[in-house]
Amino acid sequence: MKRRHIELVRSGSATGLRIPLCVLDATMGAVSTGRAFFFREPLDGVALRSSLARVLASYPLLSGRAERDANGVLQVLCNDFGVHFEEENSSIDMASCTLPRNRKPSLNTFLPKASVVRLVGEGVPLLAVKLTHLAGGGSVLGVHMKHVLADGQAYTQFLLDWAAEHRGVPYRTPCHDRWLLDGLADGAAPRERDHNSRFVVASRREKYAVLSRMALTAQRLRTTTCRFGASELHAMKQAATAHLPYGWISTSDALTAHLWLLLGRLRARSAGSVERLGLLVDFRRYLTEIPENYWGNTITCTELRLPVSEIQNWSLGRTARLIRESMSENTAANARDEIAYLREQRLAGRERKVMPRMLYRAYTNLLQVNDRAKLPFYDLDFGSGTPLRCELPHVPIPWAAQIMPTPEKDGSREVHLSLPTATAAALAGEPSWQAHLHKYA
Repeated sequence: MKRRHIELVRSGSATGLRIPLCVLDATMGAVSTGRAFFFREPLDGVALRSSLARVLASYPLLSGRAERDANGVLQVLCNDFGVHFEEENSSIDMASCTLPRNRKPSLNTFLPKASVVRLVGEGVPLLAVKLTHLAGGGSVLGVHMKHVLADGQAYTQFLLDWAAEHRGVPYRTPCHDRWLLDGLADGAAPRERDHNSRFVVASRREKYAVLSRMALTAQRLRTTTCRFGASELHAMKQAATAHLPYGWISTSDALTAHLWLLLGRLRARSAGSVERLGLLVDFRRYLTEIPENYWGNTITCTELRLPVSEIQNWSLGRTARLIRESMSENTAANARDEIAYLREQRLAGRERKVMPRMLYRAYTNLLQVNDRAKLPFYDLDFGSGTPLRCELPHVPIPWAAQIMPTPEKDGSREVHLSLPTATAAALAGEPSWQAHLHKYA
């Protein structure tokens, strides 16, 4: 019989402050970001709730609730309404969780429930946790956090700080001053407030059409996971560098180029069409105004375009070099321009209509890559060892790649590809495509 316990974990230090979220936060909508960490040793639910309550004193936004002011600006009331924490015993064992993706239990079994359409309201926690105790030993820690509060790096930092609090290890107090980001708009040129390549102001009808398409398409997608070993990636980078006339590229550049070239061929579009590559980029490292302990969203993107006729003939090194050059074009000036555009939409009352252009292109000719390989997922330690697996929910948009580290920390990578079902089946099941995928193995 299952034992189930649900409670709201509070820090006990409600301030009542209302913290307006920055204009970049507001573009994330109601989406929640999920993670599930599989631990070989059992975790203590009572101790976890106690350490969570303590760390929330440094993260008051997470135990608050989102609301909108009279002008529709999104903010968080730091009222300590609490984090939803669920704990239960399961009949599933760890061996079942290590089976191939199509045979293992659904990841939703281990994740807390999170609304994908609601963001504002007393009954909508901004952070939810589920602790599942597996039959025969081991635990799964599932977490859902609203994306308006944090990107992947900030999300991971909170988890590491929670684990540090749990072990009694000191950690750096996060900075929640959202004006640090919004204030960047003051340094932007006035002309940049009218147009932005990353965002678009959508009508209510356009926004509804995109979100409806996302919901319908998600049912026809499949996530396939492929692993690239450290030696395979080394060979891939060497092959790319051999065809590179000048400059330096990273392993991630080579892997991203390989995925783009391969999936472009797999998609088999006409020679006259264009393939796009969208790369998510953290702009924090080249903005000196943003302190290292800033906690929030600091993600932008860069986009590349190549005609299909060219992408079929380009070498791995030339493509990787193009990716490296595109990444270097993300500058402090570009970030200020982006914030200025978003702030202009807020002042004009259009904040809720702003949508990423990349979302529109996901259904046509875009491969979106989110490289999380450097995030320390496998450093998470609540006193009984680090996780043996970190699982991500399905991405509800097609042609999306998430690059992840592996628990071995040997430089290998795991790539989660969200693809149309037929495409995923071809890539995973046809020897010729597997040979292309692992040609550097």
